[in-house]
Amino acid sequence: MLQRATQMTNSVKDRIERELNKIFDDLSSKFTKTSFILSKLDLSYLSKEINRFELKFSTESLLKLHLYKKIKGVHHHTKISKHLLTNEDEALDLGFNRDKNNIIQIPKKRTINEFLQLKLKKEVREQLDTLAQKILSIANKKGIILDLKIVKKQIEKHNHKIEKRNTVKEATKLVKKLIYPEIQIKLRHNAKFTTKDLLDVLVHIAYSHDFTNNGSNTFQELYPDEKAPSGDLMLHHFNKFNSTEQIQDIFNSIFDVIFDFAKKNYKLLNCRKVDIAYDVHKIPYYGNKNDLYVTEGKPERGTSHFYQFLTASIVMHGQRFTLDAIPIHKLDNIHELIDESLKRVKEKVRINRTYLDRGFDKPKIINVIKAHNIKFIMPKVRSLTVKAWMRKSSGIKSRVIEDFEIGTKDKAIVNLILIDDKEGIKRAFITNFHIPEQLTHYLFKWYSKRWGIETGYRNMDHDFKAKTTSKNYHIRLFYFLFSVALYNLWVLVNIVVSIKLFGRLLDKPLLTAKLFAVILYRVSYEDPPT
Repeated sequence: MLQRATQMTNSVKDRIERELNKIFDDLSSKFTKTSFILSKLDLSYLSKEINRFELKFSTESLLKLHLYKKIKGVHHHTKISKHLLTNEDEALDLGFNRDKNNIIQIPKKRTINEFLQLKLKKEVREQLDTLAQKILSIANKKGIILDLKIVKKQIEKHNHKIEKRNTVKEATKLVKKLIYPEIQIKLRHNAKFTTKDLLDVLVHIAYSHDFTNNGSNTFQELYPDEKAPSGDLMLHHFNKFNSTEQIQDIFNSIFDVIFDFAKKNYKLLNCRKVDIAYDVHKIPYYGNKNDLYVTEGKPERGTSHFYQFLTASIVMHGQRFTLDAIPIHKLDNIHELIDESLKRVKEKVRINRTYLDRGFDKPKIINVIKAHNIKFIMPKVRSLTVKAWMRKSSGIKSRVIEDFEIGTKDKAIVNLILIDDKEGIKRAFITNFHIPEQLTHYLFKWYSKRWGIETGYRNMDHDFKAKTTSKNYHIRLFYFLFSVALYNLWVLVNIVVSIKLFGRLLDKPLLTAKLFAVILYRVSYEDPPT
C-alpha cells in the first residue's frame, strides 16, 4: 500500500513538473505574473483530497491564493487583499469572481484561516510548500522574473540608493572645496605635510571624537598608505595662529562662503525672513582658572568654569546654519557682543524673530535688540513685579501687560505676557511686539523652534568636535570653530542632496551627522581642492 502511494505521489510530482516546464516554456517574455502561472496550473488533484467546503469560493481558488502568498513571500492577508482589489486581473487569474455589483470577491482573513486550519491536511500543506518552491526554482532556472512591478520597485529602490550615494559624494566633494582654501596654516616651503593633510586628519579626529594624538595614531592604522602627521606636529601647527581675531576671521570667512553658496545656488534664504536664536554654548573647563577666556557659571559636569561662546543660529527646519560664533572673554559685555553679531547676521539674512532664553533677560541686551528693530521672544525671569502680576492674573488664562518696565538703573520697556500652558501652569514671556490676547498661545509654538539648536550643539559636540587637553586657547578656539564649520557643511550637504533627489528641502536630514563626517574624510583625498 505504502509503496503504491509513493509511486502515485511521484507520478503526480512528475506530471506537475512537466506541466510547469511547459507553462514557462510557452511564455513570450522573461517577465510574468505569479497569478498567470497559477492560472495555468491544474490543482484538481489536491482539491479531491479536501473535504467539501461550503463557501462561495472554490477550493482551487483558495489553494492558489495560499500558493500566491507563499511565492510572493507576503504573509499579511490584508496586504494581499488590497493588492488583489487594485489588480483585479490577478484576482481573476486565481479563480475569484465578481458579485452582482461587479465587485471582485476576496476571502476574508477568517475564511482563509478556517480553510487552512480545519480543511487543509498536513500532507496537503507540505505539497503546497513544495510546489511553491518548485515554481520559484523553475522560474529561476529558465531566467523568468515573476511580478515585474515588484522587480521594478526593487530596481528603482536600488537605483535611488546608488543615486543618493553618488549625490552625497559629489556634494561633499563640492563643499570640501569651499572651506579648505580658506584655512591657511604657516608651513615651510619644504614641509612634509600640507594644510590639506592636517585638516584631513583633523576631520577624522573630529568624527571619531578623539584626542589629537590618539586620533592621529588610529588614522595611521586605518589608512597606512596615506600621509599622516603626528598629533604633536598637528598641535604645533595649530598653535601658529597669532591671535583669536585671526582665527575668528578665518572661520567667519568660511561661514560666509558656505552660507553665500546656499543663497546663490538654492535661493533658500534670499526672499524670506528667517527665525534665529541666540544662545551661550558652554564647554566645561578643568584647568587653570586664570585664563582670560575661562568664565564662571552654575556647576555643571563637575566644574563651575567654562569656555563660553555666543552663537546665532537659524532655527528653521533643514536650514539650521550657525550664522555666528563669538568667544566670550571675561571682560566682555554680552550686549556689546550681540550688537556686533546682529550687524553681521543682518548682512546675511533678513530676520523675522529672535528667540533668547532667560539668561539674556537684561535691559541693555533688550535695548540693543530693539535698536536693531528686530522682534524678539524671551521667557521672563520671575522678578517680584512679575510675581505680583501673576497673582493679579490668577484665574485668567491669558493677559498682556504693555509698556512693562524692567531694570532699575538701566531700563527697558517691553510687553509682558502671562499665559497658562497645557497643564494650567502660568508662564511669563516678554516681547517687543504686540500680540492679541486670543493669540498668545502661539508663543509656545514659536519659542519651541529654539529647541532645535540643542540638537545642533549635540552634533557639534559628539560628531564634529575633536577633544583636547591643551591649555592653549588658540587651539581650543580653532577646534570649536572647526566643529561649527563641519556642522554647517553637514547642513549644506543635506540641502544639496535633498533638492537634487527630491526637488525640495526636507524637514529631516537625509544624511546623519556621523555618516557625513566619515564621507567627508574619504572624499577629501580622492578629489583634493585646487
